[in-house]
Amino acid sequence: MEDDGPWRLGEALGAPEWLDLGLEQRTRYEYLDEDFRIGRDGNRTVVALRTLLRATFHFDPWRVGVELADSRLVGGPDDDLLLNSSIVNTTELLQGYVAWTGEDVLSDDDTLDVQLGRHTMDVGSRRLIARNRFRNTINAFTGVNALWSGDSGEAVRTFFVLPVRRLPRGFDELEDGDFEIDQEEIRTRFFGAHGAFPAGDRLDAEAYAYGLDERDEADVPTRDRKYLTLGGRLRRPPEPGGLDFEWESALQLGESRFSTSDTDTADLEHRAQFHHLSVGYRFDGEMQPRIEGLFDYASGDRDPNDGENNRFDTLYGARRFEYGPTGIFGAFARSNDISPGVRFTLRPSKQLQLMLTHRLHWLASKKDAWVPSGLRDPTGDSGRFVGQLAEIRLRYDVLPRNVRLETGFAYLFAGEFIEEVPTQTGPDDTYYVYFSVTFSI
Repeated sequence: MEDDGPWRLGEALGAPEWLDLGLEQRTRYEYLDEDFRIGRDGNRTVVALRTLLRATFHFDPWRVGVELADSRLVGGPDDDLLLNSSIVNTTELLQGYVAWTGEDVLSDDDTLDVQLGRHTMDVGSRRLIARNRFRNTINAFTGVNALWSGDSGEAVRTFFVLPVRRLPRGFDELEDGDFEIDQEEIRTRFFGAHGAFPAGDRLDAEAYAYGLDERDEADVPTRDRKYLTLGGRLRRPPEPGGLDFEWESALQLGESRFSTSDTDTADLEHRAQFHHLSVGYRFDGEMQPRIEGLFDYASGDRDPNDGENNRFDTLYGARRFEYGPTGIFGAFARSNDISPGVRFTLRPSKQLQLMLTHRLHWLASKKDAWVPSGLRDPTGDSGRFVGQLAEIRLRYDVLPRNVRLETGFAYLFAGEFIEEVPTQTGPDDTYYVYFSVTFSI
């Protein structure tokens, strides 16, 4: 039987060729056993919905894009849930932009694509700038974003944008699913350039520089981050019967404050760094087995009293693909963390994918916080070892590119730091399970 391809909304409605329509709806059940965050314990259960509706109007060389996003919880959370705008953001304009694409602009066979307006971005490895996939809400920016692509595989992206603040932010408003129009952070400028180019046989290289200039707004305190992130990446993608690897490093220089508190007025010298290294091997065979060794280092603040902030800031990046599920879990982030690990992936059939990951986590600085939890021992007496995270994930494409089922289980084995830190009030180990179904048309 011939594969007719995925079912698409535009085709079903008989939309004209210049109109591209799309709809995605994801429902995800999440259960967290024993919350590990500071001041919290007990179990959490949520059912999170995310609905995306997009329309793109093509009038070559112009196009206009509109995307609506609705992220909410079914039935509302319990009163002790750490509820924020990374989970709920009801009925919002995620994207609204005008774009132009030109050819042979700077050289023969090149293309230049320029977007103006509100939009999302996936840049490079997605560790520092990403359109969120697992998280229930998605980062958006307003400004200009230009991508130049040459005929030899090289590409340069430049952007100058204002991050979009998701609203509302109060617990009661989020719990009730109240609607409030998102606003641009008019006193925060995010800008930069990212270049990618072939560097040899099956070898890709990237270099980037991102600037962030953040200032307080009325009733919106910030950490007054003003720094430059410089980085590079070298990657050999996986192929059957061959070694692959990825290396990425970034350095942050500038100044910031350690918190958003009104009483925190000290501008600290910001010196932080991040490094990622992975080496993998994909075996021959129909099931595409692959094993991968992982190592990540993200600096933490060495001394709370030395006038410096050494905690790496992952900016607007995603972390699920590296540090395990987020949602109401999100146990680890790209800040104050040393983490070796191993990952195994398998594709038993075209429709089924399996992933197993095991990682160890230490604090890069034992005087800084285990950032996602808020737990911290400024004396450093609780040690560095946070624990081990074991994860299993299964994906099954019931109808490829139309209906996907996904389930995952993550177990955090507590280490010395969790057991000894004075501010920990709950039990030691914790686990998280989720099940989702995604419809895409």
